[in-house]
Amino acid sequence: MEYAPQLNLGPSDAHKHVEVFLNTACPYCVNFFLAAHETLMPRVEAGDIRYTIKHYDKPKVRLLHGTIANLYIDYNQPEQAYMLLHTLFKTQQEWRTLSSSEIEKMMEQEYGCSEQRSTMNLSLDITKEALERSVTVVPTVFINGEKFSFESQAPVHDIAEALDKAID
Repeated sequence: MEYAPQLNLGPSDAHKHVEVFLNTACPYCVNFFLAAHETLMPRVEAGDIRYTIKHYDKPKVRLLHGTIANLYIDYNQPEQAYMLLHTLFKTQQEWRTLSSSEIEKMMEQEYGCSEQRSTMNLSLDITKEALERSVTVVPTVFINGEKFSFESQAPVHDIAEALDKAID
């Protein structure tokens, strides 16, 4: 079954398709995102991999701040959305303990974002897909439709090596 992507990078006809369900407030997603940035982005740019990022606004208190930040990301601008996700992961320690209103203010004032109605609708689609595909934790990774597990607390380099091996 084909689902609507949230953030799709790379050619749609690439031989490999990597999908990840993540949340910007999840401390375990930071290392995965940074490892994927190191490992996948050169292959995406070369046209070898299609990389789909799905921000899962999972109903969990610890992830609520990521859900709030996600509402301000315009996924109709994929390059800018990716760079904003990258920034949010790199600065997660600084913002994930802020209040909801402080996160909204940060997204508006520091990043020049406004709340995106289309992101709200997309969030519902991603949640439905996550339930249908039995995604219970973030990050959850699929490579060509097959679910893969990575040691979420491993260093970035170890995750990057495991991701490279799983793709190959």
